[in-house]
Formats: sequence, C-alpha cells, structure tokens
Amino acid sequence: MSEISTTSSGTSRYYASGTKIIRQTSWTDLNPGRRFDACDKNWNRRRDMHFFEWVDNETCLRGKQVVSGLLRRLRAMEEKGRAKEEQLRYVEAKKKELQQKLKEIVQEKKVLEWAHGQRQLIM
Repeated sequence: MSEISTTSSGTSRYYASGTKIIRQTSWTDLNPGRRFDACDKNWNRRRDMHFFEWVDNETCLRGKQVVSGLLRRLRAMEEKGRAKEEQLRYVEAKKKELQQKLKEIVQEKKVLEWAHGQRQLIM
C-alpha cells in the first residue's frame, strides 16, 4: 500500500493517497517507547485511506510496567514544576506590587519631611 521515493534529503515514504508517512513514537501505557509509521495526517476522513504500521516489536510486560511507572513519575514531576512556576509568578507579582507601594511610601515620606521642614522655617 505504501510507496517509497528517494529525495536528496533521504528516503521518504508516501501512502497510496499521496499522504507522507512519518515515523513517530508511542508513549501510551500499552506501547511505551514503541515506534510506528503513520500518515502525516492521521485525521484522514476516509478510514480506508489511513496508514499505520508498527516498526518495533511489542515491549515485554515488565518493560511496559517500568516505562509506564517512569512516565507517571515524570508527568507528576512536570506537574509539580508547573505548579512551582505558577507559584513563583504569583510571588514575583506580589513583590512588584510591594515594591510599588514602597516607592509610594518613600515619596510620601519625602513630601512630609519637606512640609515639616517648611513649617519649621516659618516658625
């Protein structure tokens, strides 16, 4: 069903419909790290024009368990990282807000000191 054509950049495969076939990697729990070839546009409307083919053999059960566990841990760490980044953005926004308030207070202090000095000159 697929055709192979060679270009200057290497070998490219095209499905009968003319859609380019690209190599991808599955990161699902059932097939972690398993490579496959599929149409560049998997959303093809006509099911009979879809191409999919595994490149690697299926991973053994223990391999699936190990990789799936590692992927879960990685996703949890990434989520924690995103939460920490969000927390840092909040703290930085609060810091800016407090710095602005401090500027205003320092400015008010200068005005009050000037006014106090003017009052003492008059007396």
